[in-house]
Amino acid sequence: MASDREVAYPQRAVTLVIGFPPGGSTDALARLLARYLGEALGQKMIIQYKPGAGGNIGAEYASRAAPDGYTLFLGARPNTIHKTMYGGMKYDFSRDLVPVGLVATMQYVMVSGMHARIATIEDVVRIARTYPGAMSCASAGMGTTTHLLCELLQQELDIDMQHVPYNGGAQALTDVMGGRTDIYMASVTEALPHIQAGKLKPIVAMSSIRIPTVPDVATLEEAGAPQLAGLELGNWAGLLVPASTPPYVIAKLNRTINAALTDSGLHDAMARLSFSTPQQPNTPMAFKALIVEETDRWNGILRMRNIKPLH
Repeated sequence: MASDREVAYPQRAVTLVIGFPPGGSTDALARLLARYLGEALGQKMIIQYKPGAGGNIGAEYASRAAPDGYTLFLGARPNTIHKTMYGGMKYDFSRDLVPVGLVATMQYVMVSGMHARIATIEDVVRIARTYPGAMSCASAGMGTTTHLLCELLQQELDIDMQHVPYNGGAQALTDVMGGRTDIYMASVTEALPHIQAGKLKPIVAMSSIRIPTVPDVATLEEAGAPQLAGLELGNWAGLLVPASTPPYVIAKLNRTINAALTDSGLHDAMARLSFSTPQQPNTPMAFKALIVEETDRWNGILRMRNIKPLH
């Protein structure tokens, strides 16, 4: 049975901090969450944008907020590599923010411009090995999931590409469509409208199963990349709160998230944007385990790739 304090929370508007600018897939997800969670909590939810450092400016900002349940942070994979990637960060993601629950997973697809001479993952490997460093792999910025996927491909496929970081996914997509860069690992959310409009060519789904919104795009294994068979290379997003937030607040937020994710309206809206809802049970401990796994995996990739911290 809920305590009186849990029933009373929240008594005023709640701020949802995101580490990316308006207009991207994170913003689209945040807007959906703000609407449905705000309604469920009975208070307005305000989105606050704190972009920079692959989402870690926002994480650091949220970690310093009062631990009272009125500041939430929408975290994702780039937050797990802040120590390796950003040497000057003054917060610790695993210490200063506490998991509440996973809210969505996002599938990614490798794309190129319509006039690029790249149609398959085999083309990527062949060109990159024939002309080391000549092929360009765009990303939404250093330390973002799109950057990490560039590094993973080079490590696992034994190829050499030039990483070209942009200030956000919109700029990266524009240059891929314009032929100024060769490939980009885009979230399906941001790539789908351009694929449907005939402006982007999907090369391969970065997953072990086909993606429902682009069902004709082969998986990595189907496309001839057995080194990556079985890997799920999509991103994830989840809510966290500052350390020392009362357990009753975390418990109520977790129950609210899970209840909202069963709402058919939210589920359908997320599906239209190519977001998937997490499997149950979706507990703070399960989300914590995912963060630990992701931290080990991607920091290991960066170390193998000899990526030096940015200051």
